[in-house]
Amino acid sequence: MPYPIQTQVFSVFMGTQEGIHSVALPAIYSSSGSRNLWIDKLGRAKKILGYSKQNSSAVTTNTGSAATRLRALRAYRQTGASFTRQLIGVFEAAANEYELWYSTDNGASWTFITDGDLGSGSVGSIPDFAQVDNTLFFTNGVVAPRAWNGSALSTAGASGKSPTPTASVNTASGQLNGTYTYKLISIEAAGTRHAGSSTSNSLQYADEQCDLSWTADSDSDVTGYELYRTTGTGATFYFVTFIDVRTTTSYTDNASDLDILENRTLQEHGDAPPTGSYFCEPHKQRLWWGRTNTNPRRVAWSDPGLPDQVGANNYLDFTDQSSVGDVVTGMVGDFEGMLVVFCERSIWTVTGTGQIVSDIMDWTRTKSNAVTGCVSHRSVIRVPAGAVYTDSSGNQVSTSRVMLSYMTPLGDIRLFDGNNDIVISTPVKETLKDFLYTQHKKVHAVHDIENAHVVYFWPGTTPSGEDAECNKAVVWNYRWGVWYVWPDMPMAASTTVETSTDTQIVLTGEAQTSKGGFCYQFFNGDSFDGSNIPSRWMTKVIYGTDNSWSTRSPQAQMAYIKRYRWLDVIAEADADVTLNIEWMGGSASDEAVARGGASQSLEPLSMQLITSNGNGIQTVAESNIVLPVDSVQSIINLEGTNGDYIQDVGCRIRISDDSQNGSWSLEGMTLGYQLLPGATRRLQ
Repeated sequence: MPYPIQTQVFSVFMGTQEGIHSVALPAIYSSSGSRNLWIDKLGRAKKILGYSKQNSSAVTTNTGSAATRLRALRAYRQTGASFTRQLIGVFEAAANEYELWYSTDNGASWTFITDGDLGSGSVGSIPDFAQVDNTLFFTNGVVAPRAWNGSALSTAGASGKSPTPTASVNTASGQLNGTYTYKLISIEAAGTRHAGSSTSNSLQYADEQCDLSWTADSDSDVTGYELYRTTGTGATFYFVTFIDVRTTTSYTDNASDLDILENRTLQEHGDAPPTGSYFCEPHKQRLWWGRTNTNPRRVAWSDPGLPDQVGANNYLDFTDQSSVGDVVTGMVGDFEGMLVVFCERSIWTVTGTGQIVSDIMDWTRTKSNAVTGCVSHRSVIRVPAGAVYTDSSGNQVSTSRVMLSYMTPLGDIRLFDGNNDIVISTPVKETLKDFLYTQHKKVHAVHDIENAHVVYFWPGTTPSGEDAECNKAVVWNYRWGVWYVWPDMPMAASTTVETSTDTQIVLTGEAQTSKGGFCYQFFNGDSFDGSNIPSRWMTKVIYGTDNSWSTRSPQAQMAYIKRYRWLDVIAEADADVTLNIEWMGGSASDEAVARGGASQSLEPLSMQLITSNGNGIQTVAESNIVLPVDSVQSIINLEGTNGDYIQDVGCRIRISDDSQNGSWSLEGMTLGYQLLPGATRRLQ
């Protein structure tokens, strides 16, 4: 008597009421074995769309017409009487050009802004951007921060500064004890304050007075000056007195510290952000400027509402005994009311309101419990509550709050909740072993909100070695809690933009100068800019189940050898797509040759329109008029070339194509097998 055929059906309804198909493939989907796939909102494993050029010809350097790569992208919006959308791009040549350009048509055409202003020393630097009101600020760790207003680029910092006072000790008996510095603020008749002066020279006083002198402000609208001073042991500037008449150029200060501590604190310092700042990030109505080569763990805050005015003493240093040698790698503002400062080996948080308490700003820095830090500010993505991931025990977990995802120097991807971190990239850890640490600052990520996934672009080991750019991607789908591997992604930059007709378009930048400065629309078209998309879906090991649906959840039958007989597949595809279906034993690796080299093709068909008497209908060009069949079902016998079937405790299925002929999706399948009860895997 032959062994009966048993079946394992993979169909669990996970779609919406608009969906028409059964879905269950995420449960058996192998992240490491699959390539260039994603899982759509109905849970179907689907071949990704490609990317296509926005600009038809590559951007070359404005001087010398050298080939470029698109190092960075940033969306800019200007509101007011009119609404302006721009795309800012940083194009660099491999040798000595580093240029800013902008586009008003999402990268289809580009207008040059500047090159020599940024210097050849900027080549290879990774910029950061932050928009406050209608001003976009730019930093790259080399030059002084810049400001873009939609039409002109300038060096960040206040204009029309007040005159700088010079201090000298007046030896007459007085109330000054300690070390003091001063600033002047020019005041107009309407009470408008100019940007603060540069800080005066610092002098020490012992029961003495201070004589101040300055050059009168040349602005005829100025009616007088406000004088600000530190206490003898502090760094905060307090109001001392108002000095009437613009032409007044001297004053003698003899106010005690106790007399000024309740006065207004200076909020118009007038000092420019630190030259060579790497990062800028809005938080608590201020712009925070992070890291310079001189102070690699220092972050400074601006005055409220004045993003490019930073007090010289207004900074925090993220250093403790265990962080010597660490560097700031990025910042995220307004996260659970905190500023999150990422370093390469640690993560810190800053709480507080910016109020002065006992002559000290109330910012509080706290080192989190995170095991390690972040490789790049561009790898940090804010993900919503309810995001699904697989924990270290293999269980699926849903986040209860907004979290930050980021890539670490260890080559994994983690979530940070404000104090603790957790690894979420275990399903693709073998793929990420190829991560090239020496190029870690180039890592970037983009949040594709419409498809509920985060794409992490990273540099992997290639023949170019140390000169590698980002050329691979892994993707976390937080709707289903699965990962994809996209191995052919030469992208140096990524961002999302909105248009008048679309809330989100994902744009990326070409990484290789050998191809040139192109901006691509991502997840668009059916090719990688004209090249085939090699895609494949591969299962985990399928063991079969005991079909105990009525009393309990079916259990995998791992103890018995099975004879796998047939596979019934339902797929949806474009009319010109051919899917290759292969099968192999349960112990087969991701790259294993199919059992016996056997494979079958699943080719979606179309129906030709016919007349009532059965004749085909054609166009005037004598081409058949056809209607595509939405879904195609095919039963495939799992026979090898010699007519033999897989006899193993488990099997794996691989479905693939390598073309640029359109996308496809898997909607369900049934596996038929015979249980061989007399042959358990424990028998020799």
